[in-house]
Amino acid sequence: MRFPTYTIFLTAVLALVIIAAMSPFWIRLLKSRGIGQNVRVDGPQGHLLKEGTPTMGGVLILTTVVITFLLMGRLDKVAVIALTITIACGLLGLVDDASKILRERSLGVTARYKLSVLSVISIVVGLLAVNYAGLSSNVAVPLTDSSLAMGRYAFSLSVAGTSITVPWIYLVFLILLIVGTANTVNLTDGLDGLAAGTVTIVMLAYAGIAFRQG
Repeated sequence: MRFPTYTIFLTAVLALVIIAAMSPFWIRLLKSRGIGQNVRVDGPQGHLLKEGTPTMGGVLILTTVVITFLLMGRLDKVAVIALTITIACGLLGLVDDASKILRERSLGVTARYKLSVLSVISIVVGLLAVNYAGLSSNVAVPLTDSSLAMGRYAFSLSVAGTSITVPWIYLVFLILLIVGTANTVNLTDGLDGLAAGTVTIVMLAYAGIAFRQG
């Protein structure tokens, strides 16, 4: 595992094998229980033909990510935080999909609920990043050597005898970043693979960044 290229290749193959092995079983399970996507009747008429398309593919993706990460990833504090936010947002998506299925409609949980949960996740992640992982609350400005000191007006709270730094400007930034990113993908998603295609392009860029970071 000394060579990044070898590790990346092995991780990609492992992820492909895992999701390829689970997909047929998952699709058969959904079809046997009559679980599929509900389509809005006021949408394009062509989409009505896709009523009942197996949904909740995020379960496969999230499971694959967790397994490959635990087997191949570097389990440091930053990585644990990244995995935590991924699982938390994935569980929110699962609740949203389950709500659509149980209520038999195309709309899941309310926008207020999603925004509230994502905001809480963002705050928890920000506090963990600063207080647990020891990350700086400064945010680098792209294409420059400067950064924004978002922890300048931070304050401290004492919880159970432990001092917790609260960089509130940084937390607001994280809320905007995480809520915006999560909902951008959510709004793009549909029955035609649009989200999968666009996310693949973005993930390739992130893979390049991860490779450069070692």
